[in-house]
Formats: sequence, C-alpha cells, structure tokens
Amino acid sequence: MFALNNFELYRDNLSGLHTDYKYRYALPFEKVLDPVEKTIYFQKNWSQTITVSIGYFFVVKLIQYFMKYRSAFNLRWPLFTWNLSLALFNILGFIRFAEDMIHTLLYQGIYPSLCYSVNPTDVAAYWSYLFFLSKIVELGDTLFIVLRKKRLIFLHYYHHTSVLIYSAHSGAENTGSGKAFIMMNFLAHSAMYTYFAVASYGIRLPKTVSMILTTIQTVQMFAGISVLAYVYKIKTGTNLPCQQSMQNLLFGTLLYVTFAVLFIQYFISSYFRKSDKKMK
Repeated sequence: MFALNNFELYRDNLSGLHTDYKYRYALPFEKVLDPVEKTIYFQKNWSQTITVSIGYFFVVKLIQYFMKYRSAFNLRWPLFTWNLSLALFNILGFIRFAEDMIHTLLYQGIYPSLCYSVNPTDVAAYWSYLFFLSKIVELGDTLFIVLRKKRLIFLHYYHHTSVLIYSAHSGAENTGSGKAFIMMNFLAHSAMYTYFAVASYGIRLPKTVSMILTTIQTVQMFAGISVLAYVYKIKTGTNLPCQQSMQNLLFGTLLYVTFAVLFIQYFISSYFRKSDKKMK
C-alpha cells in the first residue's frame, strides 16, 4: 500500500540495527529461529490485518443485528476465564520482554533503547511475536460486549484494529521504538485485564480504580507521542541511524495522537459528565 510498503530492512541484504543482549535465563522455546524470514513475511502480509479489521467490523455488526431479537448472554465464567488468561499473559509478557529494554536503557542509554530493535533471535523477539498474535486474540473482547448486549463505543473498535495494523507494520521493519510500545502495552494491559477479571468475577471495585486505569492508558498515549518525537528528532536532526521509517513514524504519531484525544474524551464523558448530571 503506497509508501507504507517501501521497506528497507533486509532489502539488498541490508542488516538491521538491534541489541545483542542475551537473556541469562530462557526457556527452550523462547527463541526465533529465522528472524529474517519472519520479517519478510510481515513485509509481504502486514496489510492483511486491514482485511481482518474490515471483516471483524462486519462480523460484529452482523452479531449485533441478530442480538436485537434475543436476550443477552450471561457469559460470566467464560468472560472471567478470558480476562484472567489475558491478564496472566500480559503480566508474563511484561516480565519477559521488559528485560531487554530495561537493560539497554540502563547500560547504553535512551538512543539505542528507542532506535535499536531487540536481539532478533532471543527471548524479547519471541515475545514480540506473541504480542502481535495477542492483538488478534484480543479482537475477541468485542464478542463478549455484543453477546452480552453492552454498549460498544468507537474507541474500542478503533483501538483494537489500529493497534493490530500498526503492530504488523512495525513488525515488518522491526522498529526500535517498538520495544517501548510493546513494554508499555504489556504493562497497561496487565492492569486492565486484571481489573476486568476481578469485575467479571463479581467483585465491585471503587470507581477510582477504573479512573486510574483510564489515566494509565491516557498517559501511555502521551508517552508514545514522546517516544516518536524523540525518534523524529534523531532522524531529522542527527546523522545517527534509527530503525524506523518516516512512514511508520508518521503512522504511529497519527495513531497515538488520536488515541490520546479519544481517551481524554472517554475520561471526561465517563467520569466528569456523569458527576455533573448527578449534581444537577
């Protein structure tokens, strides 16, 4: 698709920028055997996530149509199991993935942390692939919303599909800043799905907890904008190499800015406008 398909990584045998950090402890399966082949696969097929997102939209609309004529499903225990599973996955993902990023940041500084990709054959690379796959799995969140006849907001659909598409495109060029985005997403989703698991179990939590979660997600978006601003400064103001194309950088900036706006709107409408109505 137009300029978004102009990948330089591995074209004409160009190698990528990446850290050489090796995990001290790794399970036998936590490795990537052929990172070049996987990256090229993403380059050829990342746009299929757009097709998946469009199909997902129509499937959701179709289910909503049929649900008009029947009562809502309860799904308490399936929903609890779903949320608990995703909470545990994201907690484990953060613990395993963050080691590469934190080590690079502490011992080499911010530049390689945001401009060099993870070691392409080691543990962090393995979990980055699992991260992408989890974005496909998380589309299932929407099924629980529509089958239970809950309100489906635009932010939910936009966030799920755009993160999936951007993750695929970033995987096609192994973006250095992707390390920060994956780590932040693992952390935020660890808290988010833990909250959902507790709520779906039937435990009522104070409204303050949901406000804190929305704040964490909003801060994540501004942190993402800051990361991309730093990468832009490196690419335009220095001669230092940085593994992220301008196309991907602008794509990411568009997403993070719109995410920030939408999350702020959601925060205001969910917590302040309701309070104003109660006062009236």
